[in-house]
Amino acid sequence: MATRFWFVVYNLIFLPLLSGTVKILAPFSRNIKDSLEKREGLWERLENAVSNRDWQKPLLWFHVASAGELLQAQPLIDRCSAQGSECVLTYSSVNAFRWLQRPGQKEMLNLLAAEFLPLDLILNVRRLLGLLQPSRLIWVSYDLWPNLVWEAHRQKIPQSLVSGIVHASSLRTVSFAGRSLFRTLYKCLEHILTVSEADRQRVLSAFPEHTYVEVMGDTRCDSVLERRDNLQVPKLPADAENKLVFIAGSTWPPDEKCVFPGLKDALESHPDLFLIIAPHEPTEDHLSNAENYFSGIPMSRWSNISSDIEQVRILLIDSVGILATLYHHAQMAYVGGAFTTGVHNVLEPAVMGTTVSFGPKHSNSMESLQMLEQGLAACVKNADEFHSWLFNLLDDRKRCKELGKQSREYVEGQAGASEKCFPLLVS
Repeated sequence: MATRFWFVVYNLIFLPLLSGTVKILAPFSRNIKDSLEKREGLWERLENAVSNRDWQKPLLWFHVASAGELLQAQPLIDRCSAQGSECVLTYSSVNAFRWLQRPGQKEMLNLLAAEFLPLDLILNVRRLLGLLQPSRLIWVSYDLWPNLVWEAHRQKIPQSLVSGIVHASSLRTVSFAGRSLFRTLYKCLEHILTVSEADRQRVLSAFPEHTYVEVMGDTRCDSVLERRDNLQVPKLPADAENKLVFIAGSTWPPDEKCVFPGLKDALESHPDLFLIIAPHEPTEDHLSNAENYFSGIPMSRWSNISSDIEQVRILLIDSVGILATLYHHAQMAYVGGAFTTGVHNVLEPAVMGTTVSFGPKHSNSMESLQMLEQGLAACVKNADEFHSWLFNLLDDRKRCKELGKQSREYVEGQAGASEKCFPLLVS
């Protein structure tokens, strides 16, 4: 009864509202506009890819929201492919598309197809399931699309949720309507494999009778460890050698308002400091704002790094996809996003032995919460707090190095989630 109610509400109210809102916002959002444009021709691309399928092999369909969840899927895709399965990946965000455009990325994942998920209309869902005919549908982290979940269940296609997270403030737990809707989704999933016990309890608050909700950890830890161990380290300018490298990574304007004043003071008072700024979206306006703020301090863009530059104190990253490798050089980092929608990937710097800070909106990241609880990371709520944290560690290099070492050991201690999840996905 509940499923029928939510099916009607979702298809007659929510999806039309979502579609209309996207069309209205598209002219004002580069991400939304790009996402719509890149979806053009997706059915033809999928059909061409599936024409190369080996029908003797099982096909595992992974779905992710964005680039961060793609990293969580990567170690599982690797293991499933090595075991003999073919894998298809769909994603919701244009950031995942951009990640996959990096040279060799699709080939490295050994995917039969990687494509945007079509709009969750029931006709699209049935067409897609008929085209792929998956042996299992694997949802990564949280991005459950109701029509696809319900229809796959109706067609008796097994489904699993891996690296599942449910935020403490999520509507799926704090409201009756949210719990009711997600109960209809959770009951369609054979396995729900969560990152933490808190996530497990939040799932059970919506569907306490589920027979398989287990804590397996975060496969992203395996992903960052495997990437670290196979890293091609980018070369920095000669002026960065033997310097203390600080990275402001995945930053948005509110992050920069918090950290730029302290970083400017530090550059003036600590001549051995080298700064790398990597905006989350390196648009020309965003890059120009950084250049204007630090005017007078020698700076180079990444795209100009090969030019003959006499002196550089700041490296401005004007491309995407290299931040994770740059953390190899860093002793300290600020990870952006936690003044807007939520902190970005704190594991990437931590696995390199980098001491980490971030802003106040970090409850979306279990790793950031655990690192705070263990005293490994710092939450800064404003420019004064960041300034204090930065200068305390600049003046206590031994403490900075020790925190970085402990952060690396924390990530290494989280390894193994992929090995735990893998047998359930290929059974």
